[in-house]
Amino acid sequence: MDNDIRIVSIGAGNMATHLIPALKDKGCSIVQIFSRDKKNAIKLSLKVGGEAIDDLAAIVDSADLYLIMVHDDAIRDVVDALPQLSKSQFLAHTSGATQTNFLKKKAINYGSFYPLQTLKKKIEAEMEKVPFLIFGNNAKTTRQFRMVARQVTNKVVEANDKERLLYHLSAVILNNFSNHLACLTNQLLEFNSLDTSILEPIKQTTYNRLIKAKACETQTGPAIRNDNKVEQSHLELLKDNPDLMDIYKSMSKSIKAVHGLEKEEANNTDKDLT
Repeated sequence: MDNDIRIVSIGAGNMATHLIPALKDKGCSIVQIFSRDKKNAIKLSLKVGGEAIDDLAAIVDSADLYLIMVHDDAIRDVVDALPQLSKSQFLAHTSGATQTNFLKKKAINYGSFYPLQTLKKKIEAEMEKVPFLIFGNNAKTTRQFRMVARQVTNKVVEANDKERLLYHLSAVILNNFSNHLACLTNQLLEFNSLDTSILEPIKQTTYNRLIKAKACETQTGPAIRNDNKVEQSHLELLKDNPDLMDIYKSMSKSIKAVHGLEKEEANNTDKDLT
């Protein structure tokens, strides 16, 4: 394939809304855009060209690269509906958690093409800063996926199915779980008629520090200080919020375990008993 790669976008959601325009900007030709909701396909096609379709049976068999960008539980059904691809064509999904071996049902050259980033339709993304995790079932496919990814970003990493899943797991814990914690803390303050904007500076500080330093070396808080008195006062405030109390206890226990403080706490307890 040369730079004028002919692409079929199977999906017009969050991923496709960012990835397909980025590829179009780098000279790729968008042949078709599929979405079960044709309005979504039309909306994206107005930006990048290509035929908007809502029927998998209408997908052409003449493109160079077929990118599957649908929910994980729909990928296998999409693959079953695709035309049989030739040895000069390529098939990939953009999932962080789905294996690739079943793609061989329809393609000789297949793998994964996964941008490791949270992508939402209405939130702009700097795609050139997004790491792409690629995997090809053979050297030819890996080479082509790397070439396509480098059109968009400078950060391209080869990762097999297990490695990609570990990256995905880490991203979920870091991104989704921390976002949920922010949601819970906002609810806690709102329930007590307190100002949630007070937390904005510490949000900025926390994530700036995560970027600039090693997280395990910059841990702060009562758990790492073994400050049981403060922990107990916090837990008292959470007595009517058992879910958040469990999270607090679990996270505090984990912090102590990672930093080797559980043994120290146990030793102190033993001393108190003697």
